Amino acid sequence: MAKWNKIAGCVLFCIGAVTAWSAATTLSMGSFRHPGAGFLPFGLACILSLLSLPLVFGAGKETGRAAAFWPERAWARPLQGSLALFAYAFVLGLLGFVLTTFLFMIGWTRFMERLSWQTVLFVSAGVTAGLYLVFVWFLGVPVPVGFWRQ
Repeated sequence: MAKWNKIAGCVLFCIGAVTAWSAATTLSMGSFRHPGAGFLPFGLACILSLLSLPLVFGAGKETGRAAAFWPERAWARPLQGSLALFAYAFVLGLLGFVLTTFLFMIGWTRFMERLSWQTVLFVSAGVTAGLYLVFVWFLGVPVPVGFWRQ
């Protein structure tokens, strides 16, 4: 496991360093009181690089028995979740925000969380209504309406 921690730390450090360099050289940093477009990416990239250092230098200090990187099909749920989010993003423009979010929540709660149908429908309707209220009514964000209003 120490080897994987060291590799992950190095990869995260490189991502942070390259992002910080890119933000510093291509975007305006501005000042502390009036930040430019590169201020937030630069700051977050520096934080990522700093937080990756304990993985790089502390990885050899672990004791105990080594565990498998992906024990027995532990990769299946993250893969299913990633595919579900990809499908959500792909279908969002076609079906609209409300229908896509409702169907996504049905799929997630029924097949990923294995809840009962009554709970699935209640949670899906509640989450969809809550997200619609927050994004459309309170924040005024235009959301895709789908094929029936075109």
